[in-house]
Amino acid sequence: MLLELGPVPTDAVCQWSKFARRVLVELRLSTDELNGLVSDDQISGWAELVDRWDDHAASSDDDDFRWSGTLDTEMAEYLLHGLDQLLHSDQFKGRFTTEEVDTHWSFTLAILQAFVDGLSVEGRCHEHYVDQVRAHFKESLDH
Repeated sequence: MLLELGPVPTDAVCQWSKFARRVLVELRLSTDELNGLVSDDQISGWAELVDRWDDHAASSDDDDFRWSGTLDTEMAEYLLHGLDQLLHSDQFKGRFTTEEVDTHWSFTLAILQAFVDGLSVEGRCHEHYVDQVRAHFKESLDH
């Protein structure tokens, strides 16, 4: 699956990456409280993506971040499912300040949109799940 992010402000990606790394560490350390929300494989997959995006943003001289790469389609759906679960979990939401959520929400939505768009072109077998994700985020996603 082709995953395309951007354009978004490069600074937002760098800030989001720091925040995401903190989230990933908390997920690894808080298995009791967040049990069942995400798997170790999902955490590792997201950690790899965060590193790729952060490296790309750090090496860019452009104010606008654009990135594209390929992901295994099943893994992409699996990672999106984990993100969707976290974003709708009361236990997870309670760990962050309103300011943190507001600061990082725009790039988080860009990620969700990129995954939805990528899965949408992968065929009918992903259509039902993509529709579910769109329903979860309603008008927050562009299309």
